Amino acid sequence: MFQVRREDLHNFTREENEILTRVGPATPMGNLFRQYWLPVVPSAHLNEPGGAPLRVKLLGEDLVLFRTHANQVGLIGAYCPHRLAPLYFGRVEQDGLRCPYHAWKYSPAGKCIEMPNIPPAQQFIDEVEHPGYPCVERGGIIWTYMGLVKDLPELPDLEFLRVADDQRVYRLFFQEANYLQVLEGGIDPTHVMWLHSPYDLNDEEMNAQQPAQQRAANKLGVKKTPEDVELVEHDAGFTYGAKRSLSGGKSLWRVNQFIMPWYTMPPGGDQRAARAFIPVDDENCVKWQVRWYPTAEVAAKTEEGVRAFFAEEAYDPPSNAMPFGHIRMQAKRANDYLINWDLHKSRRIGIAGVNLQDVCVTENQGPGPIMDRTKEHLCAGDISTIRARLKLLNSAKALRERGTPPPGARDPSVYRVRGASMTVPDDVHWFDGVKESITVPPLTK
Repeated sequence: MFQVRREDLHNFTREENEILTRVGPATPMGNLFRQYWLPVVPSAHLNEPGGAPLRVKLLGEDLVLFRTHANQVGLIGAYCPHRLAPLYFGRVEQDGLRCPYHAWKYSPAGKCIEMPNIPPAQQFIDEVEHPGYPCVERGGIIWTYMGLVKDLPELPDLEFLRVADDQRVYRLFFQEANYLQVLEGGIDPTHVMWLHSPYDLNDEEMNAQQPAQQRAANKLGVKKTPEDVELVEHDAGFTYGAKRSLSGGKSLWRVNQFIMPWYTMPPGGDQRAARAFIPVDDENCVKWQVRWYPTAEVAAKTEEGVRAFFAEEAYDPPSNAMPFGHIRMQAKRANDYLINWDLHKSRRIGIAGVNLQDVCVTENQGPGPIMDRTKEHLCAGDISTIRARLKLLNSAKALRERGTPPPGARDPSVYRVRGASMTVPDDVHWFDGVKESITVPPLTK
């Protein structure tokens, strides 16, 4: 159990901030992330065999994602190693992607398999090394592994990968900010009553726009910081609970999860929720929003009203001229996120929806896309952010200095958790009161 003490408020140095935020090839954090499976896009974003490829970028590498006519997914370097021609414009064929310039062809794994513009006696196919990363599909997601090991780890045993397609929803958003500050917004326990709530907690019209668990917190009518924030740490992350007292010797505990290296799970009701924050490069990331019902029975019987989408979150017209050009929102920094200033003055922040409110803040923490953590003044409410940073920092250093495998990279069981919002009697320790609800049982064989 971890409770906040003054001496735990670690102030981060410039060197630590550099390690935490730089994700490109050969950086400590980039090397750490390459030990884990990365979700690339939902399978539905690339569902046509032989269809148009997608430009993507992960961990600072420009890549092309394609699906062959044989339905095999490939993820390879974006530029042909012959003359650096753009492979995005290549022809997708039965067994690979053919460069548009001189017709060299690459398998889904990146291996050069044809050099038709070179005489047979001068072929040097085996000398060509081109980036290519293995992909698998599970739970309606295309996953890739960008590490060097040949014995691939198991995929994370996340609950939403188990359920039927009609019981889950994926929404992705490209964000113009470093992955870490976006992730930190997902594990901050004290901003919810301010950034995401109406100025008057009795404003039912505004409350109706909130998730079910947030409406329950608003009904308390108390706009203040949680009385207690406590962490229970484990090897691959931590569970934290934020307490708000109720009457009758009970308290509401809003429970969130942080699981290495980029997953969070906010409080959920019948419909569970998760987030993933995937680094595109040092200055951009893709935020995944996942919602799912754990069983078909829960999905059929739920009476929760969940508003999953706001019009302001609509995407710009899709463009493949840039990486992840099909998941960029109309609301953005250039138009002040379509803020309604009249609403902002009187009822709540004038930006619609929890997601877009978070985007507004995390894309503007300081003058650039990477915030300067040496200028922060951290407080007790930041303990979950501090612990997540230290977990990432210490894991990256251990991998670099001792070759220690990072937590959870080869243990899919650490992902068998959920968030929760639950009432717990005050004579029961909060973690004991929520443990069954937040634990996902292993699959039975």
